Amino acid sequence: MKTIMKFMTAALIMVFAVSCSKNNDTGFSLTFKGTTTLPIIKKGENATGFTFTEALLGIKKIEIKREDEMLNNGDTEYDFKGNYVVDLLTGTSTPSLGFAQFLPGTYNKFESETAKILNGGKSLSVKGTFTNTGGIVYGFEFSTTAEIEFEFESDSGFVLNEGTVFDMLINVNLPLLFQGVDFSKATANGNGIIIIDETSNTPILSAIKNNLDHAADMEDEHESGKL
Repeated sequence: MKTIMKFMTAALIMVFAVSCSKNNDTGFSLTFKGTTTLPIIKKGENATGFTFTEALLGIKKIEIKREDEMLNNGDTEYDFKGNYVVDLLTGTSTPSLGFAQFLPGTYNKFESETAKILNGGKSLSVKGTFTNTGGIVYGFEFSTTAEIEFEFESDSGFVLNEGTVFDMLINVNLPLLFQGVDFSKATANGNGIIIIDETSNTPILSAIKNNLDHAADMEDEHESGKL
């Protein structure tokens, strides 16, 4: 028996968890993955204008907190320690996030914090192209040195029983990072690439950071099912 739970947090970020019974292990395995296409809003409407060639995320802190831990002001911590470079296109990380042993209980708070460990001291880097409805293709390279904290709380939480492992997927919808961005108003470099960072095309950077801010504090709309 396995239980599937989907937490509709912000549209940009969704948290999925599948519990599987194991004989000896109790804990969480964790994966970050990027969605690379937008959903079709209306029948026949194609909203897939992005092609991504790179999507890297630096992570330095990941904590999953238990209900009683929150009541006791965090006396006990359960976390994934270390710096991780996450490839959102492949769902892999260096080093591997893998599995962490946790005590049984109800876990209802997830926190993560980005780290400036990518090339150039970046915390997030996304590269690709966007094709508008007129067929114009814009090449872009977005990166930031900002440290971003993501926090998710759930009233129901994840009930971790003895001998159970939760496979948790943190899904990032990459096109929604650029929601509201007008690439036609951006300035391209000599190679025709739109660089978006703290020194270039800063109005677009502000729009992207605003999208991230809306996703940073997440509350759940909980759907669950059993297979």
